[in-house]
Amino acid sequence: MKLLRHASLLLALTLSLYAQGTMDTARLLKPTADSWPMYNGDYSGRRFSTLSKLTAANVSGLSLAWVARPNAGGGQAGGGGNTAVTIKGTPVVVNGVLYTTIPDHVWALDARDGHELWHYFWKTRGGTHIGSRGVGLWHNSVFFETPDNYLVSLDARTGKERWHVAIASFEEQYFSTWPPIIIDNHVLVGTGNDLDMPGFLQSYDPITGKLQWKFYTVPMKAGDPGLDSWPSLEAARHGGSESRR
Repeated sequence: MKLLRHASLLLALTLSLYAQGTMDTARLLKPTADSWPMYNGDYSGRRFSTLSKLTAANVSGLSLAWVARPNAGGGQAGGGGNTAVTIKGTPVVVNGVLYTTIPDHVWALDARDGHELWHYFWKTRGGTHIGSRGVGLWHNSVFFETPDNYLVSLDARTGKERWHVAIASFEEQYFSTWPPIIIDNHVLVGTGNDLDMPGFLQSYDPITGKLQWKFYTVPMKAGDPGLDSWPSLEAARHGGSESRR
């Protein structure tokens, strides 16, 4: 009987550890009140928490619970010596774990006390290190973009890299800062650019990193919708609009 209890306890602990790093995509459609599973909280983009215990009547009673100061270690911009951490993205919180980023770095922290669970460092080629807006979660995988245009997949439980794939041309001055958006079995990623290069949205397979499709936001060839609103095909292929980063 005692052995059975020990075996049951071990199984419960194992399942608890496994669940800590998992994210069922169905929960993205209706997030629990104690989670923030994507950059905007949910697909509505309204960035509104459904927590109800905090009200206008008791907000004055809030006090500091803990402070965590992530250490970049290998450096921040371009992998250089600057270890100062400036977090510009919204942390994602699932199953008691908080995921946060700066360019080239991802941390998983215990949401209860702030202690570091793991830290991942990407050795960059350089590029525009303006900021990193966060991660996307799919089951037990964490996805993030690097400034030098890679999509990286990590094990959510350990922080170990699974794969990485180039998503834009580094030589054409594309840079990537946005948090991947997960829709079903699609990892959607976007990029920025400081030249007159076309913008596009891409979808990748979350298991293999294989490109599923690529959508350009401007006409790229004869017959593309909207081409008649441009002076010429060449103008369309190098057109765009300002984006807020």
